Amino acid sequence: MPEPALLRVEGLEAFYGDVQVLWGLSLSVRPGEVVAVIGPNGAGKTTLLKAIMGLVRCGRAGGGPALLYDGRPLDGKRPEDIVAGGIALVPEGARVFPEMTCRDNLLLGGYLLRDRAERQRALEEVLAMFPRLAERVRQPAKTMSGGERQMLAMGRALMGRPRFLLLDEPSLGLHPLMTSTIFQGIQRINQQGLTVLLVEQKVTFALKMSHRGYVLENGRIKMSASGQELLRDDYVKRAYLAV
Repeated sequence: MPEPALLRVEGLEAFYGDVQVLWGLSLSVRPGEVVAVIGPNGAGKTTLLKAIMGLVRCGRAGGGPALLYDGRPLDGKRPEDIVAGGIALVPEGARVFPEMTCRDNLLLGGYLLRDRAERQRALEEVLAMFPRLAERVRQPAKTMSGGERQMLAMGRALMGRPRFLLLDEPSLGLHPLMTSTIFQGIQRINQQGLTVLLVEQKVTFALKMSHRGYVLENGRIKMSASGQELLRDDYVKRAYLAV
């Protein structure tokens, strides 16, 4: 029997002002999975992540909670409470503090860890997971490459020791070798037990490493299957793989 979902989204509708972006969206993520969400620009992928984090107005058609995390509603919660509950978002664009060092950016991500020794242990774990960051630990973030800043953004999110990581376009703007390195890092994160919801334009990379995937188009789920099944699907091949 499948393990109950860590995240369950039911009939989610999301809005920017009066403009509706998501329409009756439903999906689930079970503990320990990597689940990919693919789709064209403007499909609503980033809005889905923002809705989970309490950053956009959203609800469920007909009433009731649209977002359940570990069986408890997220609807109406403040973003800081959602983070404290074990969910971390790495937004697109490797957003780090450029004037701060790599180390200080990471420590900022550990603000929920009140014990100094625990923060140090978390820092050592992140640097072990991303050896490139250990080499750059004293450098200002602005002197690091785009791929290194993406690692830094991911590492900063991990400093809070979340259970569930949301990743928005982690390969954006990166060359193929660095993209491969970033995805290897995501696999290591997942192998250590972290659940991942991945929004990504590089469809082959995303689906190869994902247990399951969803295709999101025009604010609605068009199809879902295992990552491997979606890679073999004729529609996905035509629309997203140019095959």
